[in-house]
Amino acid sequence: MAEARAVGTADRVGRMGVIYVRSLLAQAGVINNEVAGGEDHLAVDLTLTFPIGSVSVQVKAGTKKPNKDGSITVPTTDAWRRKWQEAKTPVYLVYVRLEKEPPIDWVEHPDVHTVVHARALWMRVNELSSANAKVPGSNRLTAATFDGWVDDFNTSWGKAASA
Repeated sequence: MAEARAVGTADRVGRMGVIYVRSLLAQAGVINNEVAGGEDHLAVDLTLTFPIGSVSVQVKAGTKKPNKDGSITVPTTDAWRRKWQEAKTPVYLVYVRLEKEPPIDWVEHPDVHTVVHARALWMRVNELSSANAKVPGSNRLTAATFDGWVDDFNTSWGKAASA
């Protein structure tokens, strides 16, 4: 029997991360656009459009185990950090932790509901200076998170407008 799969595991991990974040955005009713493959030259994967303006999001995904304090350490590059620092509006790093290793186990379909074995943590990265971002375990990404990001945009836009 022929297989439907045409994407390797590493690319599947990345796609699952972006799709997970976009599912939360759909739940929250937030307009978003994904940067086309090969065009992520600004070190972001998604642009979120709120009624008052836009913010950017870099999504990373994997099966990294949390640190003892619940945070997850995500390596970054100098080029990414420079681009994030140049942005006038908020840029967020989201790490989607896939709770199970083989891709076949990421999503289960019992009779009554679907279970996605993933969770996401986030942090703002405009001022990140270290090579490793320590994404706090307390910053769980949920549909409610985006209201806080709107407040963050309002604060930042005021700074950008007066700069």
